[in-house]
Amino acid sequence: MINPREIASSLLFNVYKGKKLDWALGSNKNHIKLDARDRSFVNLLVLTALRRNGQINQVIMDFIEKPLKKNSQVIFILRIAIAQLLFMKIPNYPVVDNAVEISKKYGLEKLVNGVLRNIIRNKEDILLKTSTEKNIPNWLKKDIVDYLGNDALTSISQQIVKEPFLDIKIKKSFFNKFNWEELLNGNKVFDEIIRINNPSEVSNLPYFKEGYWWVQGLAATLPVIVINEIYKNSEKKKINVLDVGASPGGKSFQLLDLGFSVQSIEISNIRIRKFIKNSNRLRYKNEIIKKDFLDFKSDKKFDCILIDAPCSASGLIQKKPEMLVVTKDIKNLLIKQEEMLINATKILKTGGYIIYCVCSIISAEGEKQIKKFLNEFKNFIPIDKFDSIKQFGKIIKDFPALLITQQFFQEKGGVDGFFIACLKKKDEKYNKKN
Repeated sequence: MINPREIASSLLFNVYKGKKLDWALGSNKNHIKLDARDRSFVNLLVLTALRRNGQINQVIMDFIEKPLKKNSQVIFILRIAIAQLLFMKIPNYPVVDNAVEISKKYGLEKLVNGVLRNIIRNKEDILLKTSTEKNIPNWLKKDIVDYLGNDALTSISQQIVKEPFLDIKIKKSFFNKFNWEELLNGNKVFDEIIRINNPSEVSNLPYFKEGYWWVQGLAATLPVIVINEIYKNSEKKKINVLDVGASPGGKSFQLLDLGFSVQSIEISNIRIRKFIKNSNRLRYKNEIIKKDFLDFKSDKKFDCILIDAPCSASGLIQKKPEMLVVTKDIKNLLIKQEEMLINATKILKTGGYIIYCVCSIISAEGEKQIKKFLNEFKNFIPIDKFDSIKQFGKIIKDFPALLITQQFFQEKGGVDGFFIACLKKKDEKYNKKN
């Protein structure tokens, strides 16, 4: 059996080559063969090394006089070892011993041994000098500073290096029937959401197979809470909501749980299969439309359209830290977001609402995107329906929209970054684009 730390360095190598972490984990045969405990350990090694990427880069530059080749496997052996020595509560000896043993394959065991022992001798000084801000890549750092300020950068950088919790959304009809905090060994953080430490196997948790709950991050539940606030005095089953980009299904399931009439649209066959699998477990049924929303036309007009637009996912870097080691180009994403908003105007009833959200903290994907839309579509106005959720972020000054960043809610474990705007259609007048 291959050493788990060697598997971790191999996985890390693939991520730095541009592979998605989920793909790397799912396609590595050695990783799949590990038992649940070793697999969790490997995952934690890789995630820690990614979350601390910038700090580890600095350490490597400071302690290796002659740079190794860019794609040398030894770099990733060192990255995994440095993550353990500096940022995980693992004794020094097994870390160094394993790294040296693995690096013998590459004839660099003396270098690895010398570098790691030197790091151990200077550990306290290194930790004092390496700021968490180094982990945020320049493409994101500049936007955070310009948009939110230096204090926000510091706060966000300190949050994203932590291992995130798992949020579980309980069905309303079952929430008061059990002591979920005790059952799941977690804490209620908002409405029917129980926050727990990440388990090795989610499917082994109580009442998973019975379909009493699903996994959904707290921030991702908030757009539906806005919709529920809009229609709190309405007969929900008569309100037609279109959930755009619906898989894996969390927002659709929330809407169904609240009693809304829901249609879900998704372009990907793989994602639709995932949606259906989740829906079957939860025993929910609603219409799923396989279609690119940009090509979607409908004679029927909707009361509400929820657009969870494709974006940089910069709000999810704590959960998807592989984004910290790549450069993101969001130009095409911005175009798609704009086109999705425009298409939504054509199939929305007068008096209806577009709820636009992105799991992003980048201004161009949130505030600037909506400012542009409102400037061009004068028949839409922004509406403030955020009173019950404003504790998780801040209201945009120029118009009511909610920006949630990782600097909020840290006293209870943090929250993903999200932007939510609520746009009401006043009449049928369109601009020249229509």
